[in-house]
Amino acid sequence: MHPWRQPSVAVLLATCNSGSLIEPQLRSLRENRTPFTLHWLDDHSTDGTPELVRRLAEQLRLPHREWHCPARLGVPASFFELLESVAADAYLFCDHDDIWQPGKIDATIAALAARPQAPALCFSEPLIFAGNDPAGARPYFEVIGVSSEAAQALPRAFVLNPAVGNTVGLTSALRDIYLTHREIARAHAVMHDWWLYLIARACGVVTLMRDVPTSLYRQHARNVFGVGSRRRRRTPRRIWRDEQNLRRLIARQAEGFLLAAPTLGSAEALEVLLRSARWTSECHHRRSIARLLEQARHRALPLPLKRLGWSALVSLLSDA
Repeated sequence: MHPWRQPSVAVLLATCNSGSLIEPQLRSLRENRTPFTLHWLDDHSTDGTPELVRRLAEQLRLPHREWHCPARLGVPASFFELLESVAADAYLFCDHDDIWQPGKIDATIAALAARPQAPALCFSEPLIFAGNDPAGARPYFEVIGVSSEAAQALPRAFVLNPAVGNTVGLTSALRDIYLTHREIARAHAVMHDWWLYLIARACGVVTLMRDVPTSLYRQHARNVFGVGSRRRRRTPRRIWRDEQNLRRLIARQAEGFLLAAPTLGSAEALEVLLRSARWTSECHHRRSIARLLEQARHRALPLPLKRLGWSALVSLLSDA
């Protein structure tokens, strides 16, 4: 195994009507020593985002390449499109509405360089902030009420994703595994980061980078999946609807994982994940108390406790 001398690094950025948010993110990318290329795909914005990104990239002297798709893709498909299109040694997912702390790219590449030929994924704990003011940003695991250790429990991988996409880096070897089942991923994945995390846990190396520069993870009304105070104000009716939707999404993702499993080798971790995937693939159906207790015994239910309570109640009373 040979270490990287100067790896090719691809920062994958998807934009859509990002004009009011994108400039702080692009400026933050410059605060790194590691050479990289910004690969970005605009998902048919109507607010002038492409022109703004082009102008800022030139002004900031960001090496960049623009990608196009004939129809709107949404998330996660826009990130999958970039991952499939770009050849590089290492990849970082970049959301249009966040801000990266200085040195984030450097820290990610240093972590991946420890296993350059392995199917490896690394991530850090983002800092959550609301609106336009990152002052007072709070650690992600503190906000969601789960320890990093509990969040990474292997049987819980299908109900909780600790690897927030704006902090994730991965090697080309992990991307190669993704490419063998990309059609399954596009049809079944909840999010690009979650799917790559599952694949890496099954047959690769996953590292939580501690005490490194990370992402300032912005919360606003248009987050696809948000966290924090905005979610805590949900009404019971909204919570019920969200839980039903999540049950359908994670069941579909688990079904996809079971389809992809033959391409993932036979690592010991895969057996644990397969058992959890079988349980989760049925979670859109009404569950019995005995079934929920069995999953709880194997740490395959979601956290924190408030979320677990709602999830169990919804599962006991109805199909999704």
